[in-house]
Amino acid sequence: MLRRFFLLTLALATGVSFPAWAQNSALLLYDGEKGKEFVGCLNCSKFESSSICNQFGTYGSKFNSDSIWNQFGTYGSRFNTNSPWNKFGEGLRIVDEAGKYYGRFTTGYKDKSSLKIVRAIVSFYEINDDLDDLRNALCE
Repeated sequence: MLRRFFLLTLALATGVSFPAWAQNSALLLYDGEKGKEFVGCLNCSKFESSSICNQFGTYGSKFNSDSIWNQFGTYGSRFNTNSPWNKFGEGLRIVDEAGKYYGRFTTGYKDKSSLKIVRAIVSFYEINDDLDDLRNALCE
């Protein structure tokens, strides 16, 4: 029930509904520090291996150390500078397949992306502070 309330609130506030696959081109996440380490596709179908929503894939599994959903992993930890969940960190760079830069996927303030999907994800996380709930809301 609480999850539905958050989803409705975010959908109304940001114009984004979940799942949010509205962007035509794939939004790719890269390590903010090195800029070359691929961390997953933000808006790809949950059936694609590179999707952050593929629970059986490298980037969508909450058990993989390179997944944003693993709170003990590199990109899921609130303490790692490249994790989107570290409010003092740099987060992940967002680019499309052509290399166009869309800012950073971060809960921090430096160069935060203005994409609606990123604003909705960050807002949900800041309100709920639960990666499992966020992943379920975004991906199911």
